[in-house]
Amino acid sequence: MPYATDRDRNPTQQELEEAPWPVAPLNLFLTSGYMPGVYDLSWDSPTHLSHNSRFWICGVNIYRSIDSEFGPYDRITDFPVGSIFWRDQTDNVVVLDETVEDDQWVIRGPCSAGMEDERYVFRTRKCPISQPGSQVVPDARPESVQVTVNGEAAPLLAVIPETGEIEIDTIRYANTVTQKLDDAPLIDDNAEIKVSYRYNRFVLRTNLDHRTFYRVTTVGIPAILPLDKAGPQDLVETPLERAAFTSSKEIEKIDWIWREGVRRNRWILSQGGERVKVFIRKTAGVPCLCRERAEATHKQPVSDCDVCYGTGFVGGYEGPYDVVIAPDDAERRVAQRDTGRTLEHSYEVWTGPSPMLSQRDFLVKINGERYSIGPVRFPTNRGMVLQQHFSIGHLDEGDIRFKVPMDQPRGLVVTQVIPPQQAGSSTTDKPAISDERELRGRTVTWENIVY
Repeated sequence: MPYATDRDRNPTQQELEEAPWPVAPLNLFLTSGYMPGVYDLSWDSPTHLSHNSRFWICGVNIYRSIDSEFGPYDRITDFPVGSIFWRDQTDNVVVLDETVEDDQWVIRGPCSAGMEDERYVFRTRKCPISQPGSQVVPDARPESVQVTVNGEAAPLLAVIPETGEIEIDTIRYANTVTQKLDDAPLIDDNAEIKVSYRYNRFVLRTNLDHRTFYRVTTVGIPAILPLDKAGPQDLVETPLERAAFTSSKEIEKIDWIWREGVRRNRWILSQGGERVKVFIRKTAGVPCLCRERAEATHKQPVSDCDVCYGTGFVGGYEGPYDVVIAPDDAERRVAQRDTGRTLEHSYEVWTGPSPMLSQRDFLVKINGERYSIGPVRFPTNRGMVLQQHFSIGHLDEGDIRFKVPMDQPRGLVVTQVIPPQQAGSSTTDKPAISDERELRGRTVTWENIVY
């Protein structure tokens, strides 16, 4: 695997060979919708590319990734999009006339034995009940939910949006106009009760420096096939890794001048930098069960959970990714604290613009030490991210992040270090130099400098 910081994606460089797939569209841009939870995507039509003349272009598929530009990506379009614009936003869905079944009732009739008062509380199929156009803001207003009993509107006594519980008001109130008591809703075993409400299907986070990445692929049918005989099985799509990505941090596309600057910075890191592996903290995914069980912590994840590692999402972290950072130049000292002795070692480093890092990620060095990543600075030019500067702090072995597994450590050996001599392996062994005076190093950079 190449280093993530060595990747120099240039969307204008297309595959000119006879690839069996269409080329992804150029000039993918992401801009803010100037509203919470809204991003706007735009791109050039893929039909303008000569390479795609071999296909009947059906449209594009849009993929979204949370936290990591390397994935995993989820497709957010049900069908290929034929336009050159797409708005991604928080999805608040309106549920109309949902029929209340027997299994949805929480309380139906007398709430306890020996009491004459009756209560009718049911739970909606979806929750939480959200305010329209909001970022999952719970809506406890009775007027935001409509309940009908046998086709007639029923008053509501309370709405608990977090659990979707709704209580129907069965109290008879005095009507000042008719000078009589209004009739209460008649609820029996044969009553037909329907409810209309709004719930959140997906929330697109645009606050707290959330990282969201997009890729757009082209979908087409080979032009050698007649359209009247083509079917879904004949659709061909651009491989996801061949499509350029964009994010909310990319305000302007990088030009050739600053691309060369990024490349020279990468050369400096390759000569004297330190090879590490980065784990990116999840902020979305499958919720961990420790959040539901942690009643005492108000649904916060358990800090020492072996499933989510304190993040609240199964797996905890994405990665590892190979990255090169600036070398270590800080002192190390052992300090005494209330919890015991600890190693204090923190300093500031920098790396290239990829992968995008943020606070609370962590990295692993070649010697096995793990460091937390602090606040990240993004030096830019006209909005183009050129570098990432951040401080790292040493983690003690008792930290939960030491339990995050390094899958197949033999396959994840940092490629800077040349492995021991094996049959057919490439080492610093130079046949033209006798063993009596040959000098051998452990890194590729050392070999390039000496020989």
